[in-house]
Amino acid sequence: MNRLTRLAAATAAAALTLGLAAPGAHAEDAPPALPVAARLGCRTLVVEGSLQAACQWRVAATDYGTVELWRGTGADGALERVKVFETDDHSVTRYVDADIEFGTRYGYVLIILGPEGNARARSNIAGAGKTPPPEVLTLACARAAERTVHCEWGAPSSASAATLSLWGIANNSPRRELTTQTPAGAGSFDLEVPNGTWTIHLAVVAYDDAGKVVGKSPAVVIRFARPRR
Repeated sequence: MNRLTRLAAATAAAALTLGLAAPGAHAEDAPPALPVAARLGCRTLVVEGSLQAACQWRVAATDYGTVELWRGTGADGALERVKVFETDDHSVTRYVDADIEFGTRYGYVLIILGPEGNARARSNIAGAGKTPPPEVLTLACARAAERTVHCEWGAPSSASAATLSLWGIANNSPRRELTTQTPAGAGSFDLEVPNGTWTIHLAVVAYDDAGKVVGKSPAVVIRFARPRR
């Protein structure tokens, strides 16, 4: 089997493993499902601010040639597949994929080729991926009068930030939304503190169009004298 035939077979096998027909192939033309003969696990790592997927495998078969590690990405079932690693050295059982990004979910599968180069078996599908941490927003609050707190915040730098809300917790009460800005940007707010309040926790949170948190500030705590009993 030549290299092109081998690559086509492995591509179709990897696509089928991920529940898809290979590009340009019809489901009825795809090869039968491959048996599972390897165990694959992938860990998501953040190294110096960059995302990596460290994948390790164990092949149960003994009579095989090359293994190929494939990565699938995408949404709505339309995965984009790419081969990220291959080796015929059976002592190599680990690979670190450094070509991935925050905010995307990835699925990895190991394809086991026979000595003659045909796709013989596969691993389970192992997932990896990580959502980027929310942006740290700035919030400054201080007492402007005996029972008034003045707050100011900066604009989020994230382009996905659509709405910004100022939240407050008085004493041990549930969190309450004090004001909302759309579009998200710098702003200010004066909070009139009710009598009987001795602690206010304040924070700003930015959301994208889907309501997902993309930024938040550390909590600012303002304390008042406790009422006398």
